[in-house]
Amino acid sequence: MVVLVSFLAGCGGNAATPTPATTVQAVLAASTIVLGPNRLPIGLVVDGTPINEPQAKVNLRFYYLDGDPAQKNKVVGESEATYFGQNLPIGVYVAYPVFPKAGAWAVDVEATLPGQPTAVSRLRLDVQQSDPTPPLGSQAVAVDTPTVATTDDLTKITSDPEPNPALYQISLADALQQNKPVAVLFGTPGFCKTATCGPSVKVLGQLQERYGDRMNFIHVEVYQYPFGESFKANPPHFSEGMQAWGLQTEPWLFLIDSQGVIRAKYEGGITIDEMAPVVEDLLAQS
Repeated sequence: MVVLVSFLAGCGGNAATPTPATTVQAVLAASTIVLGPNRLPIGLVVDGTPINEPQAKVNLRFYYLDGDPAQKNKVVGESEATYFGQNLPIGVYVAYPVFPKAGAWAVDVEATLPGQPTAVSRLRLDVQQSDPTPPLGSQAVAVDTPTVATTDDLTKITSDPEPNPALYQISLADALQQNKPVAVLFGTPGFCKTATCGPSVKVLGQLQERYGDRMNFIHVEVYQYPFGESFKANPPHFSEGMQAWGLQTEPWLFLIDSQGVIRAKYEGGITIDEMAPVVEDLLAQS
């Protein structure tokens, strides 16, 4: 399994802006790639520092390595990645490939930064036959997540230093009984290893302001309270929601239709620009 999300660690401040670079390296900002459709987020590191550059051009070329050896250098797919780094500490360049076979794949990431020559990085992808996280098309797992009805102290529900009460009004289990779409985000703003949980929870709140009259929006903390102790424990003490959904990384956003079926999921940082059209499509279908 390719797990390169660690490049985001420590990026809580402003990301670097490109200067004349000696090295540009692409990194995979996802822990799981599976057979079928995927969201493939790519980050760019310039001279060892992750950047957030809206004008970067990122193109991908895919190769299947487990087939005929004579064909392993044949391009079997190409995609242009879209920038989604608005209000995130780093830039994320996202493509949505469909992998028709499990096994070893490679992707050449061609990155062009303003005023700099094009750089090419090759990443190895281990495409899994089955999804270790709740797969698309499966029924969402009902969990009695904490709400303001169970405790009026939000500091015991979330590590967010500025919690949004609107995200804790209904448990996931109850939301799945309402025949309305649901967006549930698993993240830990106070202890996030990727520095993207806090911004993603804020995006969830913005989506709730726009669409909260038509669907439910729920934030689930990654760790059990007290969060700091659970974060430091070995192994860490994940919340009931994380355990029930079989998640090991953060943040994760799942979009669930009115019948309780998972229709989309996103690992890593999210933005309004990427999410709003998807939420509107989900509402239209529901």
